[in-house]
Amino acid sequence: MECFRLVVVPVFYGVDPSEVSYQTGDEFGKAFKNLSNGIVTEKDEKVQRLREALGEVASISEVVVLNSR
Repeated sequence: MECFRLVVVPVFYGVDPSEVSYQTGDEFGKAFKNLSNGIVTEKDEKVQRLREALGEVASISEVVVLNSR
């Protein structure tokens, strides 16, 4: 994933990083599937790059806080 020398700080709000990494789960998985189904075939490469980038970003996180308030 190219960051162009920028710092990437992933924030997962109400979603587990593993759901982002593998594009699964009831909410995130369905939303990603709808997004990728709406993209025409000529942009399949962009969907694949997005999948790879999401996997890399999800692996950056070290602290996961769910349902805290």
